[in-house]
Amino acid sequence: MYSKYTLTYLGNHTKNRSNVFFIRSTLHADSLRLKRSVVAVGIINRKHHTEATNQLGYYLAGLIEGDGSIILRKGDRETISPKFVFTFHSNEIPMYQKLQQVLGSGVIYKEKSGICRYSITNSDEVIRVINMVNGKFRTPKIQALYKAMDNLNTWRNANLLKLPLDTSSLDSNAWLAGMLDTDGNFSIKLTGSYGSDDSEVRGRVRCVFSLAQSKLNRVTEESNSPFMTDISNFFQVNLNAKVVKSTGPEFKKPIYEALVFYAQSDSKHYITTSYLTKFPLMTSKYLNYLDFFKGLSYLGKRLTDKEIREVRIIKNSMNNQRTEFNWDHLNSFYSK
Repeated sequence: MYSKYTLTYLGNHTKNRSNVFFIRSTLHADSLRLKRSVVAVGIINRKHHTEATNQLGYYLAGLIEGDGSIILRKGDRETISPKFVFTFHSNEIPMYQKLQQVLGSGVIYKEKSGICRYSITNSDEVIRVINMVNGKFRTPKIQALYKAMDNLNTWRNANLLKLPLDTSSLDSNAWLAGMLDTDGNFSIKLTGSYGSDDSEVRGRVRCVFSLAQSKLNRVTEESNSPFMTDISNFFQVNLNAKVVKSTGPEFKKPIYEALVFYAQSDSKHYITTSYLTKFPLMTSKYLNYLDFFKGLSYLGKRLTDKEIREVRIIKNSMNNQRTEFNWDHLNSFYSK
């Protein structure tokens, strides 16, 4: 199944000038209809959603490690089964309803604050999820998974075997898509005359993809640097440390250290598009990625006044400014 945006990507980056890749995008925004073609370097022919089969466990592992919680009871309640809890914005309800449908378990509820949670508490279903993600974790959160397995082995005779961290290539499965669906970010930056009609500075378009994680795992206090280094190396960018102010009630510390990278080099965008063509996002970040993808059509050239207006429309419809949501891509959700 395909959305109204058709992405065609030809290739792995190479310095061979005889290899070419094309990005074709079609935009429908009100009465605006754009058709753009950008020529860069590479060769491979792919359609999005082509490798979504047999990837649910990897995607789910990334989703849990990105923004999921594995909760264990203590003391007199230790015999109660551990549970998985996903916390998300109400805009993401359709995606988690789809995940609930695919898994066939769990409850979704909305709190008064507007925060939503998807909770899987039934011990048999928790064991089934663990079996799906076991051996697919890449972060210190595996320690919480191990503790959940210990609990279930003790009180439910689950006989769960603790598998080690996954060290396979990041582009071999959908784990990274799950991680990016929680904490990845796509944006378009307009500077100079492209950002403001009053500026006399030459304009520039930048398409930016970023990922941020706390420097230390909030539960185990182990460093997140190893897996974040692996991801930044995969995208061929530098990993940086920064101080961040917390924005949600789930953060115990008002200020914490984070690890973040920004992928914004025009010559490196092929890495992002290649991976997300194979293993697409499923939250509303997928829509932001489509806009990011369309923004690539405006890179590396002097824009006309019409093109400046076009790219501003795209930029101003992304992330917190998005008002329209199309969930057709969930028809191609990851399968077991």
